[in-house]
Amino acid sequence: MKKKITQTLLPIIIGLLTMMQFACSDDNKSGGSGNGPLKLTTFYPDSGYLSSKIIIEGENMGTDASKLSVYFNKKKGFVSQAAGNILMVYAPKLPGDICDISVVKGTDSLTFDNKFRYISRFTVENICGKEGSGLSVGGDLASTTFENWKLKVGCCDPEGNYYACYSNFGGNTGGLALISEKNNLSKHITKIIVNDVLYHNETGKIYALATKRNIIYEIDPNNDWKAKARYLKLPDPPAKQVDYDRAACIAYCPANGYFYARTGTQQLFRFKLEDMICEYVKDDKYNGAQTSEENHFILSMMFDPTDPTQLYTSYGSASCITVQDVSKPESEEVVYAGNFNVRADGDATQVINGYRTDCLFSWNNQMSIVSDDSGQKIMYVADSGTQTIRKIDMISGMVTIAVGRQKVQGNQSGTPLEATFNWPKGVGLTPEGDLYISDSGSGCIRKLSLRSP
Repeated sequence: MKKKITQTLLPIIIGLLTMMQFACSDDNKSGGSGNGPLKLTTFYPDSGYLSSKIIIEGENMGTDASKLSVYFNKKKGFVSQAAGNILMVYAPKLPGDICDISVVKGTDSLTFDNKFRYISRFTVENICGKEGSGLSVGGDLASTTFENWKLKVGCCDPEGNYYACYSNFGGNTGGLALISEKNNLSKHITKIIVNDVLYHNETGKIYALATKRNIIYEIDPNNDWKAKARYLKLPDPPAKQVDYDRAACIAYCPANGYFYARTGTQQLFRFKLEDMICEYVKDDKYNGAQTSEENHFILSMMFDPTDPTQLYTSYGSASCITVQDVSKPESEEVVYAGNFNVRADGDATQVINGYRTDCLFSWNNQMSIVSDDSGQKIMYVADSGTQTIRKIDMISGMVTIAVGRQKVQGNQSGTPLEATFNWPKGVGLTPEGDLYISDSGSGCIRKLSLRSP
């Protein structure tokens, strides 16, 4: 009880003290005009979370907050007040673990010698779904449910809506569902089973790959999410037969305007929206590690947002992630992370992390890459068999568990160390940097998000 009272009163006390400082500051004595050269003295506290209040002391900072900018590394904080020798600024989202704080006024730019330590606080929560329920899509999120083991991959649009594929192998029900926290609703986009879905930045539309058909659904969020069937075609005459009706996943390359797709029969092909004509590229090198045809469909692809000719493929059946440069036809597909055909076993004490080519995956599925101006570049991987979301630091190459407890199945919410999953398959990145997670075994859509204290 005492702890709760302290946690409640502490921000209030800090706020009151800050207001007193601003109220008592004398603009004439403290460089309130802001005409002299900018000087920095100190800032406090020296660590904090998202939206923590940081006080900066100095000289000649002026009283117009709109003329001042404060950066935590390369991310801009919100300057709320200026009083000549004091600034109040709020810490931005995820600027990096150790930050340089810089103040910019006109042509003046100064950086503190000492560092600010940014503390990330994440939490996992259920957005919709309930274990052991049937399918109920269309209505508010509290009443939205999915059958266990049917959720697959998903993606987000710029509004933060999540599009979830759902079906099971050999099943006759499934489709694509819209999950909108902003509007508190779910909606059937299509009741035809789809294997994969992506948001296209250039057209502003969603594209979903139908299962065992030559159909790509084009979905317009600005037209009540209407779905239009577009049909893949073979060239005439075909240079090589493309099994487009066995396509398992798609990815869009902004560098050349092609969609790339992989099939359950180990082919990589490409097409453009203009004509939908499929061109054979090459055979898969790493697909087909298992004999079951179903396992050939456990894969996901994406292009690197900062290096858009680099195609990453997650092969769940082969326990590895590969990379290849599609701008160079002769470029080899090589293992980027994991070990080909070496899967993490059922031992919860097994060491599965480490450098990316030394780590182990188990039925790894969808990936999402977070890259921002803070210099960080992270790949998140839904690693179904270990019951975790894995994190690859693409700068250092180190692999860790971002959230979840290794080999512990469940549906528990909470901190990354407390939360549990049941065969997570999809990870969709929101514009705010949060992750929606399709937790297949529990039939729930989960969310990993940053929170302030």
